[in-house]
Amino acid sequence: MGFMRQIQVDTFSMRIKVVGGQLRAEKLKKVYEIAQVYGDGYIHITSRQGIEIPFIKLENIDTIKKELLKAGLELGSSGPRVRAVTACLGSAICPSGLIDTTALANQLDKRYFAKDLPHKFKMGVTGCRNNCLKAEENDLGVKGGIQPSWEKMDCSFCGICQAGESTRSNGSH
Repeated sequence: MGFMRQIQVDTFSMRIKVVGGQLRAEKLKKVYEIAQVYGDGYIHITSRQGIEIPFIKLENIDTIKKELLKAGLELGSSGPRVRAVTACLGSAICPSGLIDTTALANQLDKRYFAKDLPHKFKMGVTGCRNNCLKAEENDLGVKGGIQPSWEKMDCSFCGICQAGESTRSNGSH
């Protein structure tokens, strides 16, 4: 798991797990170091917010696994398994975010990552109706939203409850 054979003999691409597209700078620095030493200096950012380092030689795999573990990095999954969860920045950063996408992505990943299935399984979490992550393109997609409600005493006649628009309000209008 985490290594995909390349067309070059005894050479692999290594997939590193990145949950929700977020990686601390010190871990990214370790990815850079591994790519420089073992991967001919190449790093590929995948369409699922992951990282792959190509040109890893077979004889270096065990050493690299130890370096990853020491740095707090994990190999990504491949084959018929649950993949790392992708996510937008959500309510912690994005003005449109309605849910904590990072927390949900981490919860889903902790529970399901790398579970064996008949086919690969992808999950994504997007924080609002802008759907920058394209939740519906995953096998399981979560999209943040609100259900507007009308409270006579709180109504400012903004029209949001009629239009069904998503806002960062408390849902009462």
